[in-house]
Amino acid sequence: HGRVGDSLDGLLGLDTHALRCAQHTTVCAHQLKYRDMVLNDDQKLGLYVALPLYFTMFGIMGILGWRTKAKRASSQPKEDLDGEGEMVSHFVAGKSLGSFVTVMTIFASLFSGYTMVGVPNEAFKDGYKALRWIPSKLFMAFGYMCTSPRLRRISLIRHYHSPLDFITDRFRSQFLRYSIFVILLVPSIIYLAAQPITLKGNFNDLFGLEDNNVIAPVAICAFILVLEWIGGLNVVAYTDSAQGILMILAFVLMSSTLCHLYGGWGSDIFNPKTYPAPTFFQVPSTEDQVAMWSFSLQWISFAALPHFQQRTYASGEFKSMKLAYFVISLAPWLTMLVGVFSGTLGVYLLQGQETSNPFTGVVAELMSASGFGYVAGLLILVGSVAAIISTADSLLIATTHMVMSEVVNPAMKNASHARVSFVSKVVSFTVMALGLVIALTDDGALSDLAAVQNGMCLQAVPTLLIGLFFAPRYTPHAWIIAVGALAGFITTVVINYTWNEKEDNYFFNAGVWGLCHNIGIMFTLEMALRLCRASEWRAPKWDVPNTDNFGGDMPITYDWLNGLMRNVREPFKSEWFVGLFVITSILLLPGNSAGLPELGEQAADGSYPDFTPTTVGGLPDWIFKLLMGSVVLTISLIWAIYHLPSNLDDLSDLNDDSEYVPQKKSKGSLPISKTSTNSKNTSLSSPTDVISPDKIREV
Repeated sequence: HGRVGDSLDGLLGLDTHALRCAQHTTVCAHQLKYRDMVLNDDQKLGLYVALPLYFTMFGIMGILGWRTKAKRASSQPKEDLDGEGEMVSHFVAGKSLGSFVTVMTIFASLFSGYTMVGVPNEAFKDGYKALRWIPSKLFMAFGYMCTSPRLRRISLIRHYHSPLDFITDRFRSQFLRYSIFVILLVPSIIYLAAQPITLKGNFNDLFGLEDNNVIAPVAICAFILVLEWIGGLNVVAYTDSAQGILMILAFVLMSSTLCHLYGGWGSDIFNPKTYPAPTFFQVPSTEDQVAMWSFSLQWISFAALPHFQQRTYASGEFKSMKLAYFVISLAPWLTMLVGVFSGTLGVYLLQGQETSNPFTGVVAELMSASGFGYVAGLLILVGSVAAIISTADSLLIATTHMVMSEVVNPAMKNASHARVSFVSKVVSFTVMALGLVIALTDDGALSDLAAVQNGMCLQAVPTLLIGLFFAPRYTPHAWIIAVGALAGFITTVVINYTWNEKEDNYFFNAGVWGLCHNIGIMFTLEMALRLCRASEWRAPKWDVPNTDNFGGDMPITYDWLNGLMRNVREPFKSEWFVGLFVITSILLLPGNSAGLPELGEQAADGSYPDFTPTTVGGLPDWIFKLLMGSVVLTISLIWAIYHLPSNLDDLSDLNDDSEYVPQKKSKGSLPISKTSTNSKNTSLSSPTDVISPDKIREV
């Protein structure tokens, strides 16, 4: 790997074990030779104009976001301008993001710098196997749309804004709360640190600068930090919107221009007999096929990622979220197909050339081809920078939000608006500085950690699903859930550094192994606890969190959750939908004999005249099968999204039940009329009775 290749391998959890294998089985098979490539002077001149224009637009969108936040603050009642009000205003945009901004910020967060740059580079090395990214992104959409509708509806009553609010409110355990906090914080810091590395590699590669030049990443990170300070999520969402538009334009221009100039996968360039990498057409090994499926499965972890939950609470209305579900279910067909096509085309275009970043090489060829290609190439390069920055600013504000909510705020009771605002700036500076220090002192260890950052996040998903959907008889004790999650987290890291370091053991994803360990330990410990008849054991007093912001000591129960969603057709509650999705994801794997068809004898001109793989539209038949299976997955997602109600935020259908009246935040006592504990309702003498927390515990 070259400079940029190394920095990108780990970005967004790229499976470096699979790439390690790909280097042996693919690149060496066709023995391509490349010479060093950077942009020429004319191409650099265009970037000297385009990049300042982009950063000017970035700044303008930041100012618009700041003005929106300031206008909202000026219209708020005076009593809402406290520390908690500042948290909601700064970190979830006052829960008022519009439809377009909501859709674009979710799109820009999901399709990041790796989509623009890393996927073409992976396809250049791995070939058509890189199309595994389509089902992977569909698994992301599946996990997100199955959990966020229920989370959002609960938040309307319980005042959630932090990614860990639901887990804190549902399980009432500090040990579990901070276990999940660590599990989400560590990969967020790793992921954030990967962005400056990628920015440094991109800028130094584009402009032919020294490897150790850090001016670009430091300056850009400082710019991101200042914008986050002045406008919070409003600024991040507004800049994401502009960057999302730029990314979509870049994808469209790249696909249309490359197809116009060179033809698609059905052109003569991709003739298996003469294509420079004929092994791309062969059926992957059984290990590779298992790796493809487990790689896709781990992306369900996006359901628990802090910056996605943050947007669930920040959207002004659920119909915006519903539209976002449609977009992220369809977008992989644009983004990933274009990325893989450009990477596989790069194998042909860059013969005889050496490049550490095939993406840049393909764009340089495009810019040299025609005037339109030059303009398109500039937009594509600027779009790749925008994609990296959109990931960095989302991670910064989500990580800061989590630290403020779970660490700083509990220590600052009844803090003023100004104090919370100041402290949040200190925390965001600390988070960004930590990410930069890790990035600029990295000697390669970060790439290995980043390869499993999604596997780390995956260990939080069982906790989220148990809390949202599991009946009491299937729900382990909170401490057992925490132990299982921590064990899975540790297993993921250990496997990545031990078992998967062995050349023949790359095939199974470390995060999936960790998930199996996580669930197995939970099951074993819970069975032991029940056999010992200790299931009624209560946690010590220090383990009980303060839940005043959620409405006091009224716990969430399984019956309460089901009652809240009784009129909603939830995807995760549909057995046929979940079953179809999982079974189809398995059936889309090749399933054929590995390594077939054989290449045969190589002719003097380097071609393989006897190599006759079955193709459909220029693609290997096993890849066509994967794409058709992905079409089924997409249709099932669209069907499930269509049946979600657009008026999910409307609680009028629950008005006859005072359990579902939005709770008032309390500082010692809580106005309530009915509560649900252990699935039984207890009526109080009056709907306006005020009961102290001690009395509630007694009841």
